Amino acid sequence: MEKVLRPVFILLLLMFCVSSLAFSCVGKSLEIGMTGSVQQEVLANIIAELIDERTGTSVKIVSFESSDEAHAALLKADIDMYVEYTGVGQTVILQAQPMADAAELYKAVKDRYNEELNLIWLKPLGFDAAQSLGVTLPAEAAPVVRKDTLKKFPALARLINKLGGKIDHQTISSLVKEASTGQPKQVAHGFLKNNRLI
Repeated sequence: MEKVLRPVFILLLLMFCVSSLAFSCVGKSLEIGMTGSVQQEVLANIIAELIDERTGTSVKIVSFESSDEAHAALLKADIDMYVEYTGVGQTVILQAQPMADAAELYKAVKDRYNEELNLIWLKPLGFDAAQSLGVTLPAEAAPVVRKDTLKKFPALARLINKLGGKIDHQTISSLVKEASTGQPKQVAHGFLKNNRLI
């Protein structure tokens, strides 16, 4: 009897370990914020589709009027992440002095968000939105995520960072133009497929 039960026990133990590992990497649901523009809608959908397709986690997109509102929701854990721009993070959210060097600005914003707000800036997506935002300082777009969200979803940062540097000026302009017809989810899905991210 023991010889029969041992393989069954080992099989059950292996199944438990595998399922535990899977659940430690993905969760049941996430909420992504966006701030109204077509560009923001495209980016939110790209991240949502990537997470949904690669992990099976359901993702809800929540719209806000401004970065201030999205940031407040992020701090209150009403959302898990949203795409912010370095120049906005520095001058609007942190109320700090503008910085002309893009790399220095990203590091400064990333460090202060981490130390003071428990928020993590992931890799920049690959384009500077200064022109579309009407600002004169660097405004690199990058996902900002709650630190506790990354603890609940250990594989999330690595997954989203696959988008790092993948969306240049020409790409975002093309995606926004395409999504202006009212199909941002399909546009996001097509982008991910074309780049072999899903």
